[in-house]
Amino acid sequence: EINNTDAEGRLVLGDGVAYCTDPENKTMNPKVIVDMATLTGAQMIATGRKHAGLVCDNEDMETLLVKLGKTTGDLVHPLPYAPEMFKSEFSSKVADMKNSVADRANAQSSCAGQFIANHLNEEWSKREDTRWAHIDMAGPGNLKDGLSTGYGVTLLYALYKTLDARG
Repeated sequence: EINNTDAEGRLVLGDGVAYCTDPENKTMNPKVIVDMATLTGAQMIATGRKHAGLVCDNEDMETLLVKLGKTTGDLVHPLPYAPEMFKSEFSSKVADMKNSVADRANAQSSCAGQFIANHLNEEWSKREDTRWAHIDMAGPGNLKDGLSTGYGVTLLYALYKTLDARG
């Protein structure tokens, strides 16, 4: 159910993570999924213009991303990851879920990340070897004049190199 036409990016990200984690998709078997977007203006209220908001289902991954952010300059700050508190924000009487929160005062940036997490295949999410992170870079991704900053490139590269080195 579309209850916010300005929340269209999360639909694409939801489809993307659903595709990547679908066990029927034999071309994919990711252990780590990171999605990144200028998803919510609320991110700037939560973490400001210099730190992206981070929603992650794994504490070690969250810690690693914060550390890498400090090393690369692409700063991230954790936001609450609480599916048990945020899934209900998307309840709908006519569809599987709404695309935006029912209560705009209830951790909008975390909820936007939760919307994407709601699309991770349940079997994939239950595996012990998988991790998911969502980075909302609305603040650090854009300058006040509307130009982009290049935020996230070095962070993702550092994450890839770190995970690759670990095997």
